[in-house]
Amino acid sequence: MKFCILEADRPAEPFQPAHGTYAGMFERWLTPVLPEAEFSRIHVAGGAALPEDPAEFDAYLVTGSRAGAYEDHPWIAPLETFLRKIGAARIPVAGVCFGHQVMAQAFGGTVRKSDAGWVVGRHEHDPTEAGAEFFGAAPIVALSFHQDQVMDLPPGARRLLGNVASPNGGIVYDAFPALSVQFHPEFQPAYIHDLLVAASGIRVPEALSETALASIQLPLDPGRIAAGFARFYRGNRPAPA
Repeated sequence: MKFCILEADRPAEPFQPAHGTYAGMFERWLTPVLPEAEFSRIHVAGGAALPEDPAEFDAYLVTGSRAGAYEDHPWIAPLETFLRKIGAARIPVAGVCFGHQVMAQAFGGTVRKSDAGWVVGRHEHDPTEAGAEFFGAAPIVALSFHQDQVMDLPPGARRLLGNVASPNGGIVYDAFPALSVQFHPEFQPAYIHDLLVAASGIRVPEALSETALASIQLPLDPGRIAAGFARFYRGNRPAPA
């Protein structure tokens, strides 16, 4: 499976020696459940060109980003156009955090900062009936670090996961093979720890950071979420030409 990670950002340089890039995090997370994947990376936010033909790859994934999907960065509109091409070609694509948001925006949903503010640390997400098909019926536990939210689902999209803080925490699309989640199954607690320490009292309120730091010591479900993503990709892999 030729698998392309569309990098919508990379971690700030001080974090990279310890934690690597977002693409690297995704490769480490998915390789145990998708050993057949041959990973490539396109640094979209860095100005790298998108493929002329989406069929160059069998599957795509859009990473998180510090950017907002609604912001006026020159690479976002071309990414949205390319996502629509992927959808039209019926090639499976998934997104995480910013990827979740920019996919929703590209396909007709709305995204903005939540009035509830930051959602950080460890959170449970309740699967819908559709979500249980991918992840099982028990609540999903994962790490979050975001303010932006998908406020209105795109036409033809169904909710997979949600909670009070992130009602549209996961989405699946009916017209083409696309799936996305708001949380970060690829993040390790150590990376969230370093983000929170750096942001505490500056970007994220100090009390919220302290609560989130305490929460990340508890168990998470990265393997279970990865298995759901693998089920999605394998179930929608394009037939050989």
